[in-house]
Amino acid sequence: MILTGFIKDTFAASRLLKFSTDLPFIHVDYSLHIFNLIESPNGFIWNTMMRAYVQRNCPQKAVYLYKFMLKENMGPDYYTYPVLVHACAVRLSQIEGKQMHSHVLKMGFDSDVYVQNTLINMYAVCENMTDARQLFDESPCLDLVTWNSILGGYVQMENVEQAKYIYDRMPVKNTIASNSMIMLFGKAGRVTDACHLFDEMPEKDMVSWSAVISCYEQNEMYEEALAMFINMNAEGIKVDEVVVITVLSACSHLSVVQTGKLIHSLVVKIGIETYVNLQNALIHMSSKYQTQTHGNLGFPNDGSMELRTQQP
Repeated sequence: MILTGFIKDTFAASRLLKFSTDLPFIHVDYSLHIFNLIESPNGFIWNTMMRAYVQRNCPQKAVYLYKFMLKENMGPDYYTYPVLVHACAVRLSQIEGKQMHSHVLKMGFDSDVYVQNTLINMYAVCENMTDARQLFDESPCLDLVTWNSILGGYVQMENVEQAKYIYDRMPVKNTIASNSMIMLFGKAGRVTDACHLFDEMPEKDMVSWSAVISCYEQNEMYEEALAMFINMNAEGIKVDEVVVITVLSACSHLSVVQTGKLIHSLVVKIGIETYVNLQNALIHMSSKYQTQTHGNLGFPNDGSMELRTQQP
């Protein structure tokens, strides 16, 4: 493209830049080299390069590029500020985030729902729920992302009452929101609320099951955690490292020998036994078995219980 002169064609150059930034094995500096060869970059090209910096874990460079963009008298568009606000959120830089918010207001993009959502998320991530809630309450258009963003902020702050207030008023309660509430209820010791919400969910994924099992384990209801895991396995739900570690902790507290061995066999069969945290949990469980009297506390240790195995 350099030899033929097509690098000077803005559209062709923008396609090349987009291609390079989408591929993880192409270094971001090479994308910057392509960017610098473009004589008249348009807004799409600037946004692509800034987004590449955020995706490659270099959010500060995206902010520097934005400053250079303004010096070049290139006006931002509706796609520019979500990238930059997200860059501030990644860095947990509320000061820069507020500056971006001021630019959003100055440029007149404050009515755009996508920009609003990224601002709410930025304030929530930076644990500034006052400004996040003000934006939420003043937003003329609330979509599912808006509701999830404000809910996620309250969940992160472990503010059960405000999170429940938002969740109860969500016009559409998706699985992600419900899973977050189950986790929050578990941390707050509200097991009944967590189980009630789980039972009411029309669709449950692996995270839903894992959340309620973790809820039982966190609140020392180890038998219930194991029973729920057995139900999860019977339903054919794929398990992951997180839920297995939780269940092994329950086995360790209950000293159920055979159940722990069966779960270990399941781990080997689905191919996740090499995970370090999982190995640590297995070692802890085995060492505890050797120092305590074995018992089943209602769970069979004669090999009668069977666990289904799923392909990874």
